Amino acid sequence: MNERKKKPSLEQIRTLFPFDVPDLARAAGVETGTVYQALLQRPIHRKDAENILHALSNHTKLTLTLENIDMVLWEEYLTLWLLRASGSEQQQKGQESGGTAAYHFVYARDELEAQFRAQTWLAEHPHLPHHTFTPCPNGFEIGPLRVPGICPDELVSKEALPYPF
Repeated sequence: MNERKKKPSLEQIRTLFPFDVPDLARAAGVETGTVYQALLQRPIHRKDAENILHALSNHTKLTLTLENIDMVLWEEYLTLWLLRASGSEQQQKGQESGGTAAYHFVYARDELEAQFRAQTWLAEHPHLPHHTFTPCPNGFEIGPLRVPGICPDELVSKEALPYPF
């Protein structure tokens, strides 16, 4: 994150080189909301960021890249995944009431990483062989407790992962 503070943001570039957000979005081939998300330092996809910077480079006649402009990317964040483990396939599909089910949260980039991050927990619950993973990017609320839907990559431990992340 120290590197982030050294690079100018898209909003700072906009003060030096004014641009119309809908025009930039059209030139970049992205939704207008995506440009607004980038201006607000909210995560966007790498391809969208590259398209925005390419269009802005054409507008400003400068070479703007992710290496010299601070843009927050989804690849820097992990999404909350809800793991549901149950004892039978019918119960997993919601066709059977009762029985045993357990839930667990993990932060991961995709379902494969979520499966790897959940391995220890799954090993502790061998009596629940049926699993589903559901992404929850908007977070989750349980009573007064709010679980954030995204988490910066550097806040999640990677030490015990058997997968090369």
